[in-house]
Amino acid sequence: MTDNERTNMKLDILREIGNIGAGHATAALSTMLNSNFRMEVPNVKFMDFDEIADRIGGSEALVTAVLTRYTGDLTGMTLFILSVEEAKNLAGTMLSKSYPEDFMDFDYMDKSALKEIGNILMGSYISSIGSLTNLQLRTDPPAICVDMAGAVLSLPISELGRIGDQALIIDSKFLDNGRPINGLLMLVSDEESSDKIFNALGIGSL
Repeated sequence: MTDNERTNMKLDILREIGNIGAGHATAALSTMLNSNFRMEVPNVKFMDFDEIADRIGGSEALVTAVLTRYTGDLTGMTLFILSVEEAKNLAGTMLSKSYPEDFMDFDYMDKSALKEIGNILMGSYISSIGSLTNLQLRTDPPAICVDMAGAVLSLPISELGRIGDQALIIDSKFLDNGRPINGLLMLVSDEESSDKIFNALGIGSL
């Protein structure tokens, strides 16, 4: 098997993990939001850190990010990144409220709603990895911030930039009663953890 074939096989496996996680997440979110909430098949890819900011509007774009760390047999973090407008749409659906067009300052309830949505979404993916690999994983309570994309990305870059310049991106498109909500889910792990995932699945290290 060539290196290219091996890489494609790994991406197919990660895409399947994404599909399983998406199924679990959308079922839970539909119930919680009392909405016809579904998710299209995610586009899974590895992306350079310097490309990620461009994907979400540039390093100075204001975004909302929910971060969860996971520990156990694997170590890493997940980030769910949305534009402020998209975050307002999601929080508004959960809280049955609307926001002024120039709204920027999420209050405690807004942030709690977004953290809960992010926690369900990201926890579904981490659970999918654990189920398929039989690795034991724990997730920390989520944190949330509203900041420029460059500042949000500085954390995974500072922690993981020592060993590589790429992150696994699950490019997600949600549909809330037919209305698209675009988000970017990042799974970031150290090299040892990445190797453990693929070794557990019997296809060797990344």
